[in-house]
Amino acid sequence: MQAVDESAKLAARLVGCVPAATIEMETLCRLAGIKVSAAVPTAAVECVHRPHLLINPDFAARHCQRDEHLFLLVMHELWHIILAHTRLQPRMTPAHNVAFDAIINAGLSRQYNKPEYRGFFEALNPPDQFPHLLLRPPEGWPSNPVYPEAGPAGTRQIMERLYPPPGAKAVPMPFYDEILQLLRRYAEENGWVSPAGEPFLLGDHDNLNAEGKALADPLLGDLLRRIASRMPSQLGQRGPGGARYEQPEDVAVATERARRAFSQILLRCLGPRAGGQRRRARVPVSSITGTGVLPNPRDRLASAGQRLGLPGTLWNQAGMVRARVPEKPSKAHIYLDVSGSMAEVLPHVLGLVLPYVARGQVDVFQFSTFVEPLPFAQLRQGRLQTTGGTDINCVLEHAMAVEPAVRKVLLLTDGATGTPDDQLAEQVRERNLRVYVVLPAESAWEDDLRALAAFMAVLPPLWGA
Repeated sequence: MQAVDESAKLAARLVGCVPAATIEMETLCRLAGIKVSAAVPTAAVECVHRPHLLINPDFAARHCQRDEHLFLLVMHELWHIILAHTRLQPRMTPAHNVAFDAIINAGLSRQYNKPEYRGFFEALNPPDQFPHLLLRPPEGWPSNPVYPEAGPAGTRQIMERLYPPPGAKAVPMPFYDEILQLLRRYAEENGWVSPAGEPFLLGDHDNLNAEGKALADPLLGDLLRRIASRMPSQLGQRGPGGARYEQPEDVAVATERARRAFSQILLRCLGPRAGGQRRRARVPVSSITGTGVLPNPRDRLASAGQRLGLPGTLWNQAGMVRARVPEKPSKAHIYLDVSGSMAEVLPHVLGLVLPYVARGQVDVFQFSTFVEPLPFAQLRQGRLQTTGGTDINCVLEHAMAVEPAVRKVLLLTDGATGTPDDQLAEQVRERNLRVYVVLPAESAWEDDLRALAAFMAVLPPLWGA
């Protein structure tokens, strides 16, 4: 009976602090219920068809005395499921857990940065110990942050991207790999365990199947994907994604600098270019091949000859000859990344390519973990198909299978695609297929595609001044 009472109290607190008429409130209402359980260290979602939200009562009493802090605990667990963290790596390590929690805690702190939400993450880990400092805002953030000096080289830069200084605009989150590289450098220099001991992690990191089962659930999976589409910024996500679903996006206008730069890159890499785009080739064309006695009603000179009194016994005869004529204008072949990590920049990226599609100058294919054409009507309405994950291999396989064969393709992506399969990359080189990569300034990750790209460029900011 006591457990039931505690569950009811926690449920009432959550309902009181979750904003009304939001997808978060809808998600909580669709769960089977909320239970207290000492079997989980902080919070977790059951892996059943009608899941309960489990909350450790001792942790809630100690660290979630404010309703807003209880809300952050629950949202932290839901974001783990949304981003499919335990499916991104075949074997999870403590470093992966720290990287995932660092991204989630920073994302929640940036979205819910009012005074009533502060203090929750700060109380769990110290601000001057590495890697603990990655899991919480720095002292004084957001108005007057004091970034710590602890940790290996590059720690301050990562912290400034996790928790931007005041006045900063459109600061992209670091990718998981960047945090993992920082943790590897620290481990090489100091070993994994820091003087302050293990960092405190939220959620159930031992349940390796929770995310996959929750996303596969027909009820909860759809709701979680809808929450993912509403996240305020990209969170370094890459991986297998879930089931295919339609993702509506607005189409926004990019800055003049970005539009000009993209136009120049398109001209340089793929065309169209005045004159240079239209090649000449010998092709069969209809023409006059000689004269004959057979009447030819298509001989437009016959009536003129009769009026001039010329003999009417010979008629011009039509036939086929080979002549050099301009080919049809070539089209740019663009693969557009529509995965979860592109959520923040996609509206402006769609606005970049829309004019070229409208003029018939480019063919666009959307990709996440599969490739599908993106015709003008769907592009204009922002109707995208995605799984939320990313896989560069499906793009390379599709590009090499296109008929007639293409020699150049352009990838418009944030670069968080994963590295291509070695054998597939070798086939691309043997085919002499040139891959041009264009990255938005707001989230440009160059490491995955650097070895594959024949050309790589970062656009100017897509919005702002």
